Amino acid sequence: MAKYKSSAGLAVGQGVIGFALIATGTICALGTLLGFFGSTWWLFDYAANFRAHFAVVLLIVALAYSLLFSKTTGLFFMVMAMVNGLVLMPAYLGGPAPAAAGDDLTIVSFNVGQRASIRDTTFRWIDSVDPDLVVLVEATSDWFRATEMAEPYQFLNGLAPERSYGIAVLAREDLDAELVRVTSARDNTVRVEARIGDKPVVVYTVQSPPSSNEADASIRSEYFANLTRLVNQETEAAVVVGDFQSTHWTHTFNSLAGEADLVNSLDGFGLQSSWPADRWRFFRMPFDHLLHSEDLTTVDRYLGPTLGVEHRPMVVQLAIAG
Repeated sequence: MAKYKSSAGLAVGQGVIGFALIATGTICALGTLLGFFGSTWWLFDYAANFRAHFAVVLLIVALAYSLLFSKTTGLFFMVMAMVNGLVLMPAYLGGPAPAAAGDDLTIVSFNVGQRASIRDTTFRWIDSVDPDLVVLVEATSDWFRATEMAEPYQFLNGLAPERSYGIAVLAREDLDAELVRVTSARDNTVRVEARIGDKPVVVYTVQSPPSSNEADASIRSEYFANLTRLVNQETEAAVVVGDFQSTHWTHTFNSLAGEADLVNSLDGFGLQSSWPADRWRFFRMPFDHLLHSEDLTTVDRYLGPTLGVEHRPMVVQLAIAG
């Protein structure tokens, strides 16, 4: 009788494990496939953000199910893991175009999360990087007033009157900047005219609206559509940098890159998952991005340290493509 109960308990345990693996693998497989149809529904596009997570989980499920139950089902989950792996591959196997000899432009982009308490630490870190242009997303009025703390950088713009926070742009030299309305919703995308040597470069600094529900996703789609139109109107080399609040696997991101003929600076430099900075690496996502015209190239790209907010700062060094 004891042996019968032991066998029954083992069978139940195996059934629970098998069901958990099948359920987990099926959910991740569905997310993998539906992520390719982000243009049809906001939730499908939202699912595309989790491709790195899907790849890891599906790999674990595939190996476990193959060893414990069925190799055929395990192979299916392995294929789904590989599909996500192929999407992730450009970040590791891609590479920027060679750079021409001459000047470069180093840009720091950092979502400071409306936290004035990290100003001193942030500016000390910025000074150690020595960039040409600094983009501080979600900067409150306290950041805009920190002129002495920011030296030798100067603020190119101010905070929009109706906003409690916005994008602060700092530079080492005089640059033209203007406030640009990209959607009917309140935002403050900043357009900056910079140079790499003698080559003019237009930089759009952005913070995308969120996309965690249908209404916000609709505003976000409008935002990126209008941003694409603005970039396409430029006659000079263009850069789009900031907090996109999404990964580069989403339809919205790829529409901007494809329709505006922009190159992802991430290619060849790894995922560089910047959010949330205080979580275990597995849970992080690459939310901070820089896209640039094809006549530019990325010389270097890396993330800065955790500075007390949810994002890690991003550093990108650009040059003219050779």
